[in-house]
Amino acid sequence: MESFKEFAISPEIIQDLESRRLVKPTLVQEKTIPEALKGRDVLVQSETGSGKTLCFALPSIQMISKGKGIQALIITPTRELAKQVANEYDKFSKSKGLKTAIVYGGVSINNQINEVLRSEVIVGTPGRLLDLIGRNALNLRNCPILIIDEADKLMEMGFIEDVERIINELPKKRQTLMFSATINTQVNKIVEKFLNNPAKIFLENMIKNLILKQYYYDVSAKDRISLLVHLLKKENRGLVLIFANMKHQTRFISKVLQKNGIKADCINGDMSQHLREKVMQEFSGGKFDVLIATDVAARGIHVDDITHVINFDLPDDSDTYLHRIGRTARSGKKGTAIILLSEKDYRNMDKLRKDLKQNIEKKEAEFERIKIEYKSNNNKNFQPRQHNEHGQGRDFKKRSSGFGGGNRGSRDDRDNRGFRQRDSDSGSSRYSSPHKRNFSRFQRR
Repeated sequence: MESFKEFAISPEIIQDLESRRLVKPTLVQEKTIPEALKGRDVLVQSETGSGKTLCFALPSIQMISKGKGIQALIITPTRELAKQVANEYDKFSKSKGLKTAIVYGGVSINNQINEVLRSEVIVGTPGRLLDLIGRNALNLRNCPILIIDEADKLMEMGFIEDVERIINELPKKRQTLMFSATINTQVNKIVEKFLNNPAKIFLENMIKNLILKQYYYDVSAKDRISLLVHLLKKENRGLVLIFANMKHQTRFISKVLQKNGIKADCINGDMSQHLREKVMQEFSGGKFDVLIATDVAARGIHVDDITHVINFDLPDDSDTYLHRIGRTARSGKKGTAIILLSEKDYRNMDKLRKDLKQNIEKKEAEFERIKIEYKSNNNKNFQPRQHNEHGQGRDFKKRSSGFGGGNRGSRDDRDNRGFRQRDSDSGSSRYSSPHKRNFSRFQRR
């Protein structure tokens, strides 16, 4: 399909698209929008960055009428994603004059109540949606369109019961569209229970596309940060997103990169929402070009110009890895995913290769060691501490691997209740020079 004009959507919406230089639909849009315009329930499995937001935004905007109450509800796992989805609705419904309300926890509920009363579209996270329903401030009994975005993340974060409660507030006769990067047992449970003979649109993951290159470096844990500095200075790159498993790592890595002349900053679950939003605006605006994040804090990051995703640590599961690398190679652009593989992640790497059935290319690099030392104004014998969710800590006295394991941290925000993520503080020791070594069973495969 060569143009959005081939869809049965209004000239006003086409004009809004063209004003944003959007002419040709992506593959997922080409397959999904016609089914949605027919009023069918739809289940879409598609990778991050494929253009799925317009798959539900354009058909719902087409069917919504100004001034007739709430006509579309979009449930998202995070406030960041809620804001991005609402922004898309604002862009492409200008000609119809529709209003979109964003609802999420951590801010004044009174302002959100006022917005809900004036809006045709509601985008929100489960916790705050249920708060509004419980206060009788949100009535969904006549809402004809339900959209569940990033369903697998909603389930992973423990929201399945909340989502079911919200769905039960909508009329049984409605259109439901569900989008998910992966289809798991919990997602299937929602599909079987609440979708009516849906059109199923399953697209190949982007990792099977040539536009995304994946490779790894096998390096000792204590030398990962030296290699990272080398790569950031040598790679032909734009914006870079680096994933670390623990909050302390994000802060530490950003400081080391800054000291080595690289414009970097971090986001993690310890930061206020206001500060995280400020950092994200500066990152997308190009004030700095390297962002270090934990998975919890990075949910909802959708910046189109990320050229590289670097896994400083590997996650425990393949789905999280897919979500990470889905931040690059978006909308047909090329991207690169890099793994800094240390011995502690060999098991995760074995599992990743088995699950994805992909041959991730190995690369070698020569790099100079950088010297890193902890400093403390109050205690020259300072040792970094790792804290668990109860505030208890233990000293890291004799560590040689740089970064290591960690207990689970506090909840990222009230809308992440019931979910735990390895997003806790960890310590680091000094780094020594690189050296050759014989690798484990993973290396010999």
